[in-house]
Amino acid sequence: AGAQPSGPLVADKYGLTGLLSVIRMSDPDLNALALGFDLTTLGLNLNSPDYLYTTFASPWTEGPTRVQPEFRIPGCYFMNPPHLRFQMFQRFHLETLFYIFYSMPCDVLQLAAAQELYNRDWRFHKEKKLWFTRAPNTEPTVKTEQYEKGSFLVFDPQKWTKERKDDYVLVYDQLEEKTSVQPTEAHPPQAAAVQAPAAAAAAAAVQPPPPP
Repeated sequence: AGAQPSGPLVADKYGLTGLLSVIRMSDPDLNALALGFDLTTLGLNLNSPDYLYTTFASPWTEGPTRVQPEFRIPGCYFMNPPHLRFQMFQRFHLETLFYIFYSMPCDVLQLAAAQELYNRDWRFHKEKKLWFTRAPNTEPTVKTEQYEKGSFLVFDPQKWTKERKDDYVLVYDQLEEKTSVQPTEAHPPQAAAVQAPAAAAAAAAVQPPPPP
């Protein structure tokens, strides 16, 4: 007893023969690694009907764990944010309006963004599914009752940039009419009943762009 194995037995300590040293429980370090510890020796009552974590946190702490962690909620979490009103859209950056329009299809916020874009002289092309506006400091070279030809700025939601198109023919029948949104708050319960025009349906077919 107590003799250390030698020869082929040592060479095969990681095989089936090596299990003999574990079964004999002659090495306390090896015994703890292979078989673990008796949890009752650590002060755990395995027969207790209560949860063990209330009395035992880990082998490296003396006291029990706290059921509720200590934390402080910042005061800003208790503040009610103001309702988003349509008048606020007048202060939004142009790209913010485009992001709302393309990322919130069939939502009343999309209609509000479309209305503000229309107020800023942008027009939605129903076939191209893009927003057009006249290029700054330019006038149409040709203008009739059905169309006009000139230089336009086009917002591309895939590239998230404005591109200029010269000598472009814009047919009026292909442009969406102005959207009218009446509620004073952007998210009343009845807002979901607002019917989206062709602009909203077209935006739903466009993949939402990445945040600017």
